[in-house]
Amino acid sequence: MTEERPVAWAQAVQRADEIAALGHHPADSWDGRAIRGVLAVALSGLAKRQERPVEEVDIGSVLWHLAQGPAMVYELGDELRLAAEETRAEWAWLTRPWPKEPSLANSDGMPRGIGRGSPLPAVDVVTLWAGSAARAALAAERPAGLAPRTRVQVIGGEDEGRNGEVVAPAWLMDDENRTVMPGPPPGYEVVLTIPGQVEARRTVMSTVEGDIRIEAPGPHGERVIIRAEDLKPEEPVPAAQ
Repeated sequence: MTEERPVAWAQAVQRADEIAALGHHPADSWDGRAIRGVLAVALSGLAKRQERPVEEVDIGSVLWHLAQGPAMVYELGDELRLAAEETRAEWAWLTRPWPKEPSLANSDGMPRGIGRGSPLPAVDVVTLWAGSAARAALAAERPAGLAPRTRVQVIGGEDEGRNGEVVAPAWLMDDENRTVMPGPPPGYEVVLTIPGQVEARRTVMSTVEGDIRIEAPGPHGERVIIRAEDLKPEEPVPAAQ
């Protein structure tokens, strides 16, 4: 191992913190530590594979690799030949199994919401969540035309005439170069409402960190990808006089 590798790992951890901070998972929670760890492994592994500094690793490349699932994170982790003590310890934590009981043993004594009670390693549980953090970072880097929760009308395609709410940009993957296509998102993930429904229905879910509101599945929360050109923001309803 060269002397630069511990420095590169520290840089990967710092950038992972910056990316994960765009989400809603505190660093002192099991979820936050796991997401940051997976992001750091991806950044460090890609920096080594692409022979570039961590800060020059394209966030689109990070998103592409995380979208492939946990197997890709294991591949990047193995490629690192983790030799620095701090890095070895973090990789061991990310890949260890967890007992189902007692509950605190399942989270190292930290608050945990994602996969609570699952014995699977953190890499298997949070890779897609880490991908969501990378997706948020990409959206911040390439501001999209429609922000999440924007109320929209569908003006083209098979869902023309329906209303909905933007969930997130839908990026087009460049599989040949293992990254995201350049430019703005070609479409958006939208929760469509049903006729007569004023807005996308949500339900309340209790977690260890309090209640959160989520889109309900089924016909009241139908998620679809719609081309950007087929969407337009809804006109605001005039206030009653």
